[in-house]
Amino acid sequence: MHVRKGALVLALVAAGLAAPSPASAAAVTINLCAVSGAATLAGGASVPIWGFASGCANPALPGPVLSVNVGDTVALSVTNALPAGHTVSLEIPGIDFAPGPDSAPPGGTVTRTFTATAPGTYLYQSGGDAGRQVAMGLYGALIVRPATPDYDVEAPLVLSAVDPAFNAAPDTFDLHAYRATYWLVNGKSYPDTAPGITAAGGQRLLLRYLNAGYDNTTMAMLGTHGRVVARDARPIAGDVEVTAETIPAGASEDILVTVPSGAGPSPHGFPLYNRQQHVTNGAQTGAGPQPATGGGMLIFIHH
Repeated sequence: MHVRKGALVLALVAAGLAAPSPASAAAVTINLCAVSGAATLAGGASVPIWGFASGCANPALPGPVLSVNVGDTVALSVTNALPAGHTVSLEIPGIDFAPGPDSAPPGGTVTRTFTATAPGTYLYQSGGDAGRQVAMGLYGALIVRPATPDYDVEAPLVLSAVDPAFNAAPDTFDLHAYRATYWLVNGKSYPDTAPGITAAGGQRLLLRYLNAGYDNTTMAMLGTHGRVVARDARPIAGDVEVTAETIPAGASEDILVTVPSGAGPSPHGFPLYNRQQHVTNGAQTGAGPQPATGGGMLIFIHH
């Protein structure tokens, strides 16, 4: 939870579309818990996960979206409620933490502090167990909001994948055999990514991509295009216009789209989809038919 000017306010942004409002710098406290749980995938399959939660129950996949304003001083605490033997190591690439402990032993809590000096999109994650904790779901989006936004609406889009065989035995699974069969946007595969992203024609939509998966992921858009404005929270100079862009594993990318006024090339609107054709759900041998418009990493912008 966030503490702003003495008031205790839950400031977890739903993955989607709250327009930002400038605020003065403040001291912010965020408390998270790394805990085991389960996630339901497209088609009803349930897999074990380790995820972040605002309390030590019901972890989300991905973790809650954390929102602070540029200039805020932030204290981010994580309590380790994972199974015995696992140490949680908190990492946010691009953020300079104050000196201090960076990990929490089983049952312990670590607090890392920083000043949000640069607006942008950041991936927070646990670096424990040589990447196994991220693969199990310990990741999420941190947004540092600018004092004066240059967009109307936004959509944080956390990209990730699941290999159910790995999730069933994360401590012993041979990672050389890792083969994802579910491809997720904000923890969901299509058609569970509905209702998608809502934006009116002419609005400036900021797509905040974060790649929490193992693979470099190319996301394409149909019927529109966008301008790359930042990579890893670093502004991009000039006009880099794209219809498809590759987001490296562990990276973030901000793309500004002026939403067309028309209905789009699909009855559902303007598709954003994985160009590597990770648009299926589950193993494709005997898994049953796919939805008519596909599955996996697919989400729509609509009015």
